[in-house]
Amino acid sequence: MDGVTAEGLLLTLITNDVRLAASAAAAGVGRVLVDLERRGKARRQKGRGYFLSNHTWADVAAVRRALPPGALIVRLDPLHERTRDQVERSLWLGADALMLPYFRSADAVFRLGDLVAGRCTIVPLVETMSAVRQLPAILASGCASEFHLGLNDLALDLGRASLTELWGGPLLDEIAGLARHAGAAFGIGGVCDPRTAGLPVDPDWVIAEQRRLGSSRALLGRSFRAPFEHEPDPTRLAAAVQAIQSAYRAAPGPRNL
Repeated sequence: MDGVTAEGLLLTLITNDVRLAASAAAAGVGRVLVDLERRGKARRQKGRGYFLSNHTWADVAAVRRALPPGALIVRLDPLHERTRDQVERSLWLGADALMLPYFRSADAVFRLGDLVAGRCTIVPLVETMSAVRQLPAILASGCASEFHLGLNDLALDLGRASLTELWGGPLLDEIAGLARHAGAAFGIGGVCDPRTAGLPVDPDWVIAEQRRLGSSRALLGRSFRAPFEHEPDPTRLAAAVQAIQSAYRAAPGPRNL
């Protein structure tokens, strides 16, 4: 899955809805993320209207049963005194990958790597400028072969009014260059069906930027998920996924950054 492939983006849907998870996997969504992150998130994102998860350990177990092998990713809390317990419980329930959010030092990723001990994929979620500056050390260590860039918290960390201010800016080019130099796969923020109207940033342009930067992973945003939450129609889901992949493949490929 590393790098930009003919298949397109590795898409991840955040949901605890078992029917939606199963339908999404059948429609070509590569991963489903059950989000257990709680610690500090509501406080740091207060007033922004961002997604705050109510997912539970029972959801991890239920979604695991609905997915094929390799498709379940669990977002943990930031590293803390109970991280070992979270890691062991996630792996016992069948997680294929673990996402580590909101860290500021490479040591947090290294410590998670020690706890995981090669038993699953680690996906650092880069959401602070300190984490950006630590990326070369993280990628050189071999602890994580991929990472994801969380634009909501990164914009907050930078004092920006919105994550939309980061798209098209030099920071994303810089991060893409770091990933390319290390030969690491990475993802940036989220995407949705390019046919969706009325969004703050043109979704087709965001998908094209993903391709230009060399991103090979993306979360599916709330605008993608909303039409399917009450009725996860497999045909419509597959059409929405195909629209994203077609737009991605049609966009110009990555250049030297």
